[in-house]
Amino acid sequence: MTSREKIIDWLNDAHAMELALEENLVRHAKDAEGDVTVQARIEQHVEETRRQAEIVRGCVETLGGEVSGSKDAFAKMFGAMQGMANRPMADTMVKNALADYAAEHFEIACYRALIDACEEIGAQDVSVRLTEILREEEAMARFLEQKLPGAVRTALADAA
Repeated sequence: MTSREKIIDWLNDAHAMELALEENLVRHAKDAEGDVTVQARIEQHVEETRRQAEIVRGCVETLGGEVSGSKDAFAKMFGAMQGMANRPMADTMVKNALADYAAEHFEIACYRALIDACEEIGAQDVSVRLTEILREEEAMARFLEQKLPGAVRTALADAA
């Protein structure tokens, strides 16, 4: 396998990751109905995630590959199951925030690795598109980090 083929494989993983997270985020937005700020930001990130999946698809094609249908199908199924895992629980917002925060950091790591890999093979145009995605993931991670303490306080108050 060439370096380009390996990067295409990793991009397919990233595409599948975005599809799985979209399913999960849609459920988390519904769970956040009591907090309009969180719900709106998650809904915004759902749209970002959909766009990111299309950008990653374009990156795969730019490098001469095709998006993997089997990875995508498995990812959507996994995302749907994961999105239901915390329901119905009194501390759903905390568990969702933890899962989303962890997912954002996983995405950040994936995109940093992909950016480095693309730069290594001289695919600067792909690297630039992935850097745009990375910035959105970092912004969402910061938002979740700011909101986590409030979710914890609310869950503890509800338990008292």
